[in-house]
Amino acid sequence: MKNKNKYIMCMALASALLSTTVVSGLDYKATIIAPETIVRQEKVFDSEELDKLNIGTQITVKEILDNWYRVELPDGKSEGWISSEEATINDRSYTKSSLKKGEVTASVLNVRIGPSTDNSIINKIYNGNIVTIINTSNGWYEVVLDNNMKGWVHSDYIKLTYNLPSGKINTNAVVLKEQANNISANVISLKKEEVVYIKGYSDNWYNVITSSDKEGWIESKYITVLLTEKTNVNRSGSSREVFDNIESITEKYLGKKYVYGAGGPNSFDCSGFSSYILKTYYSEYLNAKGINQLPRTASGQATIGTSVSRADLQKGDLVFFDTSGKIGDNITHVGIYIGNGQIIHASTSKRQIVKDSLSDRYYSSRFMKAVRL
Repeated sequence: MKNKNKYIMCMALASALLSTTVVSGLDYKATIIAPETIVRQEKVFDSEELDKLNIGTQITVKEILDNWYRVELPDGKSEGWISSEEATINDRSYTKSSLKKGEVTASVLNVRIGPSTDNSIINKIYNGNIVTIINTSNGWYEVVLDNNMKGWVHSDYIKLTYNLPSGKINTNAVVLKEQANNISANVISLKKEEVVYIKGYSDNWYNVITSSDKEGWIESKYITVLLTEKTNVNRSGSSREVFDNIESITEKYLGKKYVYGAGGPNSFDCSGFSSYILKTYYSEYLNAKGINQLPRTASGQATIGTSVSRADLQKGDLVFFDTSGKIGDNITHVGIYIGNGQIIHASTSKRQIVKDSLSDRYYSSRFMKAVRL
């Protein structure tokens, strides 16, 4: 009976952790800081466009999720999603509690239920993953992960930066000013290509924080806002238009049976399906990337390519989940992202090839990582 009660308590705690979103039900005031921001129906870059907002437009942030803001438009009647890189929240209650974020520097980093190695592991995160830091304790950070789970990681394996939109100086030299005008006192000189973090915007001036923690103002014309790529081009500059047809290609296999260990063409398991699609239809692309052989398992496929966040997914990216009983412990399942917030995969529960939404609570809570080949 004691073991049963302990199990029930653990499952209740895990459920509470997994259902925790970053923040919702908000009314934060924010300012658009990108030259032109697209408001979308869903929180993915290829979703339907609802509106376009110019730099300086005032909006209200109603929800923060997966590096996206659900915003109320200036007309007060419409809502949609924008990338968090394209607006800065003005409310001090938000910036004070959520100023820092961090990048994982370890190959694999354990996420624990509390700030010590005595606490149990509830998830794992990987090199290059970005987390939001909400608390600190004796060399540990409490973080919010990409799948909205909260947990603790050791600070030795996190590279700190600001949880603010970023930009680069686009001129040879520019002076950071104390106030938003050219006659105010100088703070520091900045060089071309230097990265700054954008805290606010007013009358063609950006309020910024430098990498050396100096704060001041720079005319907006001297800063290029750094935005995640939203086109079908990957970080190395090679075209990804080859994946434009991946939805129509993979849909031909809908309903094919799930069979453990099967690699197609009439039955598949999850990694067998992703491997079959990529090798059969995109072998030239893989060869051009130097990928001559795909690992057979989901956990193996998660080790190749470049890690990308769920908010930055593009067609053809592989998306990984933990579908085991101990959620967050390892990678056990893989699907292929086909656009508009959907994946296609060999489902163990439905015993066939199906399409599912990443916003579905089951997959949202079990999301582990995504990679771009």
